[in-house]
Amino acid sequence: MNNETSNGAAQRPTFLTVLIILTWVGSLLGLLGLMADAMKFYPAWYKIAIVVFNLGTAIGAFLMWGLKKNGLIIYTIAEIGSMIMPFVILSMITLPGYLADGMMSFTILLSIFPVAFIIMYWLNAKHLK
Repeated sequence: MNNETSNGAAQRPTFLTVLIILTWVGSLLGLLGLMADAMKFYPAWYKIAIVVFNLGTAIGAFLMWGLKKNGLIIYTIAEIGSMIMPFVILSMITLPGYLADGMMSFTILLSIFPVAFIIMYWLNAKHLK
């Protein structure tokens, strides 16, 4: 399959387009999640970090929309940062053993999607300049 248009410009593969749109939706949902009532218990620095990481993934996706490889780097850094944040919060609170284990397991489970997206984006890195 040829990834160029008739005038020779690079064409974004459909799979990459779908990943980018899903990333924008996820970033928006992440920002909207800050308005959730449960977020009032989190420290301000955590909320700021969440905003930065969600904007980072959205900006990275925007750059990849234009087939720029630096968008992949920005996206990857922001996504890794957002995966680390729940572990940071969990390390700061004291929970009973069974609850701490459950929360840690749930946090690891939630990391599956970001890791999958990072892998899928890097598999499409060959289309980025």
